Order: sequence, then C-alpha cells, then structure tokens
Amino acid sequence: MYEESSINSIKYVAIFGLLGLIVLALFLLPLAPTKAQNQQKQGSLGASLAGNTICSAGLGCEQSQNTDSNSGQSTAPSLLPFSSLFGRGAPNLAGDPVITVANTDGQVAVYRIINGLKHSIPTTEIFYSYGLNLDMVQKISSQELAKYPIARLFIVAGTEEDENPTIYYLTEGGMLRPMLNDEVFYSYGNRKENVITINLKEFNYYPRNQYIYVERPKMNREIYQITGGIKRYLTPVAVKRMNLSEYEIAPVGQTEFDAYPDGEPVIF
Repeated sequence: MYEESSINSIKYVAIFGLLGLIVLALFLLPLAPTKAQNQQKQGSLGASLAGNTICSAGLGCEQSQNTDSNSGQSTAPSLLPFSSLFGRGAPNLAGDPVITVANTDGQVAVYRIINGLKHSIPTTEIFYSYGLNLDMVQKISSQELAKYPIARLFIVAGTEEDENPTIYYLTEGGMLRPMLNDEVFYSYGNRKENVITINLKEFNYYPRNQYIYVERPKMNREIYQITGGIKRYLTPVAVKRMNLSEYEIAPVGQTEFDAYPDGEPVIF
C-alpha cells in the first residue's frame, strides 16, 4: 500500500513537471527570433542605410516604411534601448533613456546622437565599423529627432590627443573641408564642444570639398578651386568645362576665403 502511494506521488510530480516545461516553452517561444526574422532585420538595416550620404549633410532622404502583413498598416520594428557607446550621450530631451543611435518613421537614415547633435551614418559597412548592431537602434519620433541639430564638425579618431587636430566641416553637399585655423573656426561662431569624432573608415568615405565661393549677398558668385592649400579663380569658361554639380560648390565666409593664398587663375 505504501509502495503504491509512493509510485502515485512520483507520477504526479512527473506530470506536473512536464506541464511546467510545456508552459515555459510556450512562454519563451515568441521571444526567440527566427532565422528569417534576423535576415529581415539585416535587410531592413541595409535599406535604411543605403544612399545616406546626402542624409548625413541634412538634405532630403528617401521615405521608407515597414508593412504589417496582417493589417496592411505601416509599422515600426520594436527596438531595444541601450547605454551610450560613444562617451557622452545626448541630453534627455523627452524624458526617455539616453539615446545614442536612433531612427524615425518616414526616414531611411540611422543617426548617431552625440553631445546633443545628430549625425547620419552613411552606409551599412560604416554602421558596423562602430561596433553597432540592430538591437541598439531606437525608434524615436520625428519631432524628437528634429530637436537635435545636425553635427557638421569632425575630427578623426586617433587625433584627439594631438595638440591641434584638424577639424573638418561637412558641407550641405556631403563633402569635407578642413578648417585652416582657429580664426577661421571661430569666425563661424563654432564651439569646440560641437566637434565630434568619426572613425577613419567614415572619414575616407566622404569626398573633399574643392570648390568654394564667398557668401556675399547681392553679388555675382565667383567660384574658386582649392588645391594644394591655395585658391584659384575659375573663369566662367572653366566652370562650364568642368561641368560642376551644385552640391560640389560650397559657400565660405570672408575670413576663411582670405585665409587661402591666391594662386594662378584657371582660364580654360
């Protein structure tokens, strides 16, 4: 009798244990991403980062949306929060945790948020070169993203400890131009606190700004070529022959313009 009771007890324990495992498996199953889901996230990142050079400069970006296969409505992927990877993070503008990588509905750009500034990551390869992954990207509203000014001043990683590291300006056309000295830097009202660090891979990605004009109202725009640290006037014939695009030519202030020595003009 005692032996039969013990066997029944063992049976009950085994049954309840099996039921517990089944319940636990049902609970954990939705949390485990499938291979297809991971591939979909990878593809989504590629689409988000494709062609972001102009986004980095603060210009228009393509529109991108995800669609729920059940409802047919546009949805945003649920992304996880994380702590700062790049030193000081952005100030908390909306009562949310610190954000260092963000994306918003309706834009393909993925942004690093650094020292209260936003900077669009140009390509998927550069995204991963910073040690980032998809789970680090947070969805924020376009209104919150708009609160962050665009970062336009950069130094290259590894030069931070130099006595006078070269600071580069990112033009609206997505091109880099070095600030020649502190006088030029401060003539634009810049602050050293607004300079952020980019890695060498991203630095090498951007073309250099070679063509400038002085931003003076109500005057004809004379275009100069910056080469070898000097400026050379381009005649209208030379400009037409070079077939320059608008984004290749950037405005500069008078102080920066005067800082370049004059070279021989380009006639043809």
